[in-house]
Amino acid sequence: MSRTAVVVVPLLVLLVGTGGLGARMLLADPDEADASAGPARCWDGSTSDDGVEGCSHPRGLDGLAWVFPSVDLDDRACTGMEEGRAARWTCRARAGGEPVTLTYAAVPDARKAVRRLDRTYADGDRAPARAEDGSVNRWVWRLSEPDESGRWLLTSAYREHPYSVRVAAPSARARDLALRELVEHRDPAEVRGVPE
Repeated sequence: MSRTAVVVVPLLVLLVGTGGLGARMLLADPDEADASAGPARCWDGSTSDDGVEGCSHPRGLDGLAWVFPSVDLDDRACTGMEEGRAARWTCRARAGGEPVTLTYAAVPDARKAVRRLDRTYADGDRAPARAEDGSVNRWVWRLSEPDESGRWLLTSAYREHPYSVRVAAPSARARDLALRELVEHRDPAEVRGVPE
């Protein structure tokens, strides 16, 4: 190989790569701006000049109510507890005319929680819950048959945040309906706060 080729080929590769990156930046939709840039209102009402990345992770029952807007801390059909970085909020409701139990949780370690859920639902399945852009933002585990007490269970957990909700119901239909109609998940990009 000639010395010219040794110099020119790497330069051409660098030029093509840089040109592709520049074209993507020029043609990017301005609505898809990085949520971490600029000021943000954090989950606890504080503000951050460093975007949502400058906000703390939601904690306690107030944090659960932020992460899951369907949590109503004034609902008398619910009970809760907080201990350190863990929190739990359990509610009784109805889906499709059947009683269901919703248990929202914040755990200290998301990775350990995922490993525990994989063991708990070993006889079931884990499916991705996708955002509008197609990215996986949550996992949903479902038992394929009722547990020993006759309950049909599922757990929906954020992929990169330590928050989940478990649904228990007397039928698979009520379980899945409760997740669709009773549980509201905040967009993962806004778990810590929202851009101002």
